[in-house]
Parts: sequence; C-alpha cells; structure tokens
Amino acid sequence: MTPPPLRPLSVLAIRHGSGGGAAVPRLGARIVAVAVVALGVGALAGCTTEPEPAPTPTAAFANEEEAFAAAEKVYRAYNEAGNARRTGSPDADPQQFLVGAALESDIDTQNLLMADGLSTAGRATIISINGKVSEPAGSVSTVTMTVCTDVSALLLLDDAGADITPADRGEVVALEVVIVGDRQSLLISDASPTSGNPC
Repeated sequence: MTPPPLRPLSVLAIRHGSGGGAAVPRLGARIVAVAVVALGVGALAGCTTEPEPAPTPTAAFANEEEAFAAAEKVYRAYNEAGNARRTGSPDADPQQFLVGAALESDIDTQNLLMADGLSTAGRATIISINGKVSEPAGSVSTVTMTVCTDVSALLLLDDAGADITPADRGEVVALEVVIVGDRQSLLISDASPTSGNPC
C-alpha cells in the first residue's frame, strides 16, 4: 500500500506524532452579542442618565515572559498527550489542547489514518521551544513560538504493523506554533513549518 502524503508531522501530530505534538464537529465561530440599551429620564429633572464607561479589560498576562511560559506549558502537555495517544491510552486526548485550524488538521489526520488502516507509534521529543512574540489584545493574547521536535522515534505503520515511514521524513521538525487565549485557557490554534533551519 502506498501511504498517503503526510503534512509536516501531520500539521500537529505526525506533526507531533499522532498522525501528535494542534475537525470532531468543526469549530464554528462562537459569537456572543449582548446589547444593552438604557434610557433614563429623570422624573423631576427631565435629564438622561449617562451610560457607565465599559470596564478596562484585564491583560491576559503580566508580561511577555509570563505569556511564553504559559504557552510552553500548554504545548508540552499537548505533546505528551500525543505520545500517550500513540500508546493506546484511553484517556489521552491531544485535541483538548487544540482549536481552529490546528484542531481541524488533527481530526483530518486521524480520519485519514483510520480510512487507510494506518497507525503511528513512538515518541516525539521536544528539543526546544523559543518564544517569538506575544501580542495582547485586551484580555486575550496570541503567542507565537518556534518549536523543534525530534521525531526520529516516530513510525508510520500499515494495517499489518509494518513500518512504512517515508525515508525522507527527517529526524527533526521545526514548527511555528500559534497559541491563543488567556491565563485560564490557552489553546494551540495553528502550526506550520518554519523557513530556514532554526533547530
């Protein structure tokens, strides 16, 4: 059987190993709109009440270093969940760390493997994580990092368990990873191959 073409570490998992480290029903845009109209007329004075100013949103993180540290923690947890999924752990759920394009990519990869009777095995080991930029927007931050991962121990297996890992797969994968959210909830929203050789 000729294996299907794989996106770099399957744009997250054989991007990060599961084929893990970022779609179940596809996420749609969650839009919550709340409109409040206040019209107040003073019964005696006949004046209108002034709307209260909107509260200033609290920054997601105190500084860039804190944002990088939180994002790295999330990515390392995601990578370990991907490793656990490849061992068959029933509790492993790398997708809990993903949203948007990263989640869709992982779901597509899992569906592709299942449809072709393929599976993955082995561990992905993070070599380094370097924060590039943290962009706060009110109470939400977007953190971009460069992640270097050793994938030399990852294998692509056919339905008979034979190793069909592409010979040109390479041993180290470099990804630019985007993580969004606040200190209560950070999720991997995208990952793409980096240019050059940052690892």
